[in-house]
Amino acid sequence: MGLGATLGASIGLGAIGGRKLDDHLNLEKPLGTACGALLGLALGMWTVVKSLRKQEG
Repeated sequence: MGLGATLGASIGLGAIGGRKLDDHLNLEKPLGTACGALLGLALGMWTVVKSLRKQEG
């Protein structure tokens, strides 16, 4: 999988998980979606950086 697809999938899965959490907790504001997307972004960036470092060495 390409690095862009990996990053996009991480963000998307985080947002979907957050949305399910919002629905489960009946939250009016999409706090779970926002937190899930940010968590997905962080994990995706970590994966991309880790992959790029592995390719260098």
